[in-house]
Amino acid sequence: MDVSSARAKAPDSMSKNNSIWVIFKSFFIVGATAYGGPAMMPTMRREVVDKREFVSREEFGLGLGLCQIIPGGTLMQLAAYIGLKLRGLRGAVAAYVGFSAPAFLLMMLLSTFYQGTRQTPTAQAIYAGLKVVVLAICLMSCLDFVKRFAPTRRHQAFTAGAAALFLSGTGIVLIVCAAAVLGLFCLDPGPDPEKGQEQTKTGALGLAVGVAVVMLAGLGLLFVFDRKLFQLAVSMIKVDMLAFGGFGIYPVMYAEVVRHHHWINESTFVEGMAFAQVTPGPTMLGAAFMGYVMRGIAGAVTAAVSIFSGSFVVALAASHYRDRITGSRPARRALAGVLATLGGMIVAVSYSLAKVVPWGWQSGLLLLLTLAALAKKIPVYWIVPAAAGLSLLLY
Repeated sequence: MDVSSARAKAPDSMSKNNSIWVIFKSFFIVGATAYGGPAMMPTMRREVVDKREFVSREEFGLGLGLCQIIPGGTLMQLAAYIGLKLRGLRGAVAAYVGFSAPAFLLMMLLSTFYQGTRQTPTAQAIYAGLKVVVLAICLMSCLDFVKRFAPTRRHQAFTAGAAALFLSGTGIVLIVCAAAVLGLFCLDPGPDPEKGQEQTKTGALGLAVGVAVVMLAGLGLLFVFDRKLFQLAVSMIKVDMLAFGGFGIYPVMYAEVVRHHHWINESTFVEGMAFAQVTPGPTMLGAAFMGYVMRGIAGAVTAAVSIFSGSFVVALAASHYRDRITGSRPARRALAGVLATLGGMIVAVSYSLAKVVPWGWQSGLLLLLTLAALAKKIPVYWIVPAAAGLSLLLY
């Protein structure tokens, strides 16, 4: 058989194996084994492109480009995009749930452990060290955001301005919206992306409308039966719609649950973000920890569903207009402003988090060691347990 005939037959052979269960299982494997925000992307590509052949490398790249422009967790949306291509709405849900399930289950276990042990001397020593680790991660993510998304003085002006506004108490919605508008007029979106083959319409826009209606109905039920859970759900949807990428959740979540609603204090927020770093899968599932601390299992489930529901609708709708969105220079200008701004807000959050660290020579030493480990590209899932163990000796 020649190469061209093999390629021609590939789609038929692939479609026979792309059941809902196979989609769920494949993304569950990715969610259980992939760590580290953008570092999860190669793991996903190996599973869904190289091993399963769900989509071609070109289609994977086009989907990734689209998901980087729209708000929400990039790889969560990419999972939904690929699932939609394979089996429509059921495929998108299977991919979404499969990718997030391992992190959610682990976060529930860690949250339960946290609630039962947080007052013990051993736990206090560990959490003191974890505060330092999260601060180090924030500092390194600041450098990463500036390096990638603030390459010019104009971009850096967005970063500095956002940090100053956030520290002054300006609302995060106003900061992000202003950055998007100013980005339209002030920033260069970079070279145009390569265009792929013409996209086949999948009815995704209609599916997005249907899911949005279901989401609003769910919010209505929460409003009637449990006003606290309703507020939590709305807040997590707001976080979802303002966060771009994994580390972009830090300032948005902090502003919402600590500064605006005062549901938890800064110390608890830092400890929850540490748990989010040590679990595989999407970092945004730190929301489940916040929900668990507030309202137990019901709060964790509400927060976990809500933190991805808004971007799920957006991903469905955006897939219908993929080529138009990825090729839009205004959209990419606005995104450039938002990303430069998120870097500044991470700087501001780092300053706020530094105030809850129990400073002394122990914390200073741990900070330097953690920064060195991160600079050496040592995976976070090794750094966090090592820091926890070292904290028992230092504090």
